Amino acid sequence: MKNFIKISLIAVLLINSVGLYASEGNFSIKLKDVNEKSVTFFINETQVVEVSLYDANNEVVYGKKINALKGSTKTYDLNSLPDGSYRFQLKTESNTAEYKIQLKDGKASVSDPLVADVVRPVLTKENGIITLNFENAPKGPLEIQILDRYNDAVYERVFEGETKFVKRFDVARGLKELTFIIRSANQVFTKTVQMY
Repeated sequence: MKNFIKISLIAVLLINSVGLYASEGNFSIKLKDVNEKSVTFFINETQVVEVSLYDANNEVVYGKKINALKGSTKTYDLNSLPDGSYRFQLKTESNTAEYKIQLKDGKASVSDPLVADVVRPVLTKENGIITLNFENAPKGPLEIQILDRYNDAVYERVFEGETKFVKRFDVARGLKELTFIIRSANQVFTKTVQMY
């Protein structure tokens, strides 16, 4: 009977902690306490994380880049914010995670995370040719814009999204610096390539 009570108590504790803890991808988020308006993030690998908090009007309320160590936690106190709907967004090089947060009557509730993989192209330079390679290109149109060092457009084109996308650019025209801006439906990738 004592073992049954112990097992029941452990099961209740586990169920309650799972209710407050959502984990997906490289991010984990849990409420510090149901009575507090604070959110604690657990980072499970060393990485640079861009943290943004948006209000209901999609205005940035807080934004910061952090160098998070493996196994670290970051707590954000939301007591200074009025009741309402907010959205936490965490970006790393490979993932973007979003959490909806509702603040009401001194309590915070957090939705399950929405995690999206960030699709980054690879740019390589060899003998005056830059190769743009998307192993897993995003679905839908893909807009490519190339700017020179004075931010003048030297190339602009929209391609229909393909599963694998490779495009080569001959840039042996004496250009010293090119900035590639690649836009898909929900992502923008920018990279500057030095030509010398």
